[in-house]
Amino acid sequence: MDKLLASFQNATQEGLRTIAAALEQFSQGVTDELARAKPRVIAAAEDDENLPLDAALFDSAPTVAVPKHAKFAPLADVGHRFLMTAQGVFIEVRRPWLHVIQQLAKHNDTGPRPPYGDIEPKIELAFGRLGVALPFLQAFAEEARAALPNEHAAWVVWDQQKKELAYKALHVSKATPGSITFERPQLAAHESLAIDIHSHGDGAAFFSDQDNADDAGEVKISAVLGGLGEGATPSVAFRLCVLGMFVPLKVPTDAIFKVPEPA
Repeated sequence: MDKLLASFQNATQEGLRTIAAALEQFSQGVTDELARAKPRVIAAAEDDENLPLDAALFDSAPTVAVPKHAKFAPLADVGHRFLMTAQGVFIEVRRPWLHVIQQLAKHNDTGPRPPYGDIEPKIELAFGRLGVALPFLQAFAEEARAALPNEHAAWVVWDQQKKELAYKALHVSKATPGSITFERPQLAAHESLAIDIHSHGDGAAFFSDQDNADDAGEVKISAVLGGLGEGATPSVAFRLCVLGMFVPLKVPTDAIFKVPEPA
């Protein structure tokens, strides 16, 4: 009986070792197969010791070809990628509140063109139209008037859980008639910045060099309200910031301010 039991235990242990080895081999095989299947087209030798660094950069912002015959599959996850098309190079960005496709560069009219498909530029907001934010913009205009002669600032964030915009007051650390400094609030995981608003007091609404520097690299709608003082002419400036690209947005001034009609 002891011999039978010992033989059974040995056979069982050997069987477990065989299963473990098979699982390890299968797991490694799956890992290798996925690595081979992942589309990383990088012009470098596979044995280059620095290739993993370029592979990581590619994964963070890949370049993909827009199909000529198959149906284009838009970016599903939060992030961005570059689209190579027959028209030129586009960028595609996804945020919880935004899906945007915009052209970065056109191909030369007389030069070779890649055999890819075309794509249409788009700006799609999860909340539909920018007009949905008008009550927040109007409320901000009143706050900005109260803050005169200094500048004022606030955020409008997208709440992914509630599927709606929300106004977020900011803690202003310093404000003057020509500048403002505030603390960037810590947003919850389900919140993301959609509209960044600041005022120019009595001055006209425009995007300064400092605004350009502050907005570079961000994905948001940037807004400036100006002409807030008594007797001043109200003005607004809006743009969509896409990682350094600025797309102008048309927002009528009288949608936010009640502009007196001429006599």
